[in-house]
Amino acid sequence: MAGSVVFWVSCEKLSEDYNKTEYEQSVKIGVVGDVSVLREQVESMFMGAKLASEEINQKGGLTLLGEDYPIEIIFKNSAGSPSEGIKVVDELIEMGVQIIVGPTFSSVAVEMAEKCIENNVLLMSYAATTSELTFLQDNNLIWRTCPSDFTFGSVSAKHAFDSLESRKAAILYRNDRFGAGLSDIIGGMFMEYGGSITNRVSFPGDEIDISSYSFETEMAALLNEEPDVIYIVAFSSEVAALVNSIYNSNLYQNFINKPHIFLNDGALPNELIKNGIPEILESVVGITSTNENNPNHTIYKNNYIQRYGFNPSTFSEHAYDAVYLIAYAMQMADSDNPIVFKNYLNAVSGSGYIRNQDLIVDPVIINVDEFDVAKNIILKGELINYEGASGPISFDEYGDPTPKIVIWGIRNNKYVELTHYD
Repeated sequence: MAGSVVFWVSCEKLSEDYNKTEYEQSVKIGVVGDVSVLREQVESMFMGAKLASEEINQKGGLTLLGEDYPIEIIFKNSAGSPSEGIKVVDELIEMGVQIIVGPTFSSVAVEMAEKCIENNVLLMSYAATTSELTFLQDNNLIWRTCPSDFTFGSVSAKHAFDSLESRKAAILYRNDRFGAGLSDIIGGMFMEYGGSITNRVSFPGDEIDISSYSFETEMAALLNEEPDVIYIVAFSSEVAALVNSIYNSNLYQNFINKPHIFLNDGALPNELIKNGIPEILESVVGITSTNENNPNHTIYKNNYIQRYGFNPSTFSEHAYDAVYLIAYAMQMADSDNPIVFKNYLNAVSGSGYIRNQDLIVDPVIINVDEFDVAKNIILKGELINYEGASGPISFDEYGDPTPKIVIWGIRNNKYVELTHYD
C-alpha cells in the first residue's frame, strides 16, 4: 500500500519504537503486552492486533461523522509489572489514546483496568483471564475477548469429573495472581461436583529457571496420594518442563493407573509435542476457547502466515478480534469516544442487543476480514454479528465472552479436538 511501512517479522525486534506509518488523522489504539516476560507469544498477539488494523485500513478504515480515519496501533510493554502497567496507561493517555487492547497477564490487568476506569479509557484484554476483572465496578469500560477463569475453571472441573471419571485431583500452579486464582476456581468447582483435592502445590514461577529447576519437592507433595487427574496451571513456556518432571518422578512411575494431566488455557500443544516426553503425551488433556476447525480461524491463520511467514500463537486471534470488535462498535456508534461506543459492543458481537436497549432484529453474520461488507451494512442502519477468528464471541452482561470451549488431546503426536462445551 502506498505510503506504508513494511512491518518486521522477526521475533527479536518488537519494541515501542518500531517503524510506524505516519497518519494525518487516525483513531489511536494502544496495544499493551508483557513482551519482556513472554516475548515470542506476546509478539504474536501484537501481530494479530496489527493484522486486524491493516485489514481494516486496506478496506477504507472508519468513517466517523463523515470523515475517514485509519486505525493507528501504538505498542507498549507492561513488562509483567502492575506498576509498569499503570505507567503505560498514563503514557498512552498523554498520547491521546482512549482505547487499550491488552495486557497479557492477569497479574497486570486489574491495576491497569482500575486506572482505565478512573480516566474513562476502554480496555479490552485478549489474554488476562482473572475473574477479578469480571466484577469490577467498571462503568462498562472493561471487556475481554478471552473467557474468564470462571469459565475455564468450571469446564475443566466438569470434564475431569464427568468425562474422565476422576475423583481425586491434585493441582500444580505457578505462585502468582493467575495461578492462585485459577487453581482456587478449579479446586472449588471440582469439590462441588463431588471430587476431592489431594493437594495444591505451587512453584515459584518467575523466580526460577524452569529448564534447570529441580521439582523434586513439588512432585513429592503433588503425587503422594495418587491422584486421578493432575491440573497444571502455568504459562505455555513452562508446561513441557512440568509435564516432564511429573513423568520423571519415581512416584509417577510406580503408579499402576497413570493420572490424566489437565492443562490450562494458553498451553501450546505443538510446543508440548516438540519438547514433552512422548510416553506421557496421550495422558494430556487441554482446554481452549479457540476452535481451530472454525473456518474463520482458518482464514485468520492463512492471512497471518501470508503476512508474517509463520504460524500465530494462542491468544493472537483474541487480540485480532478485539481490534475488529472495537472498530465495529465505533462505526455503529459513529464515534471513537469510549463512553459512547462501549454501548454498542454487545450489538456487534452477537449478544443481540445494545446495552440498556432491546433490539429484536436478526443481525447479518460477519466473518473475519470483511470490514468493507460490515461497514456498508452498518452505514445502512442494519445490525451485524461479528464471528471472529477465535469463534463466536457474544459478550455477557460483565463484558466477558461466552464462546464454545474446546477440550483437546494429543493422539499419535498430533493435536486433536476431543469435545466441545457451549
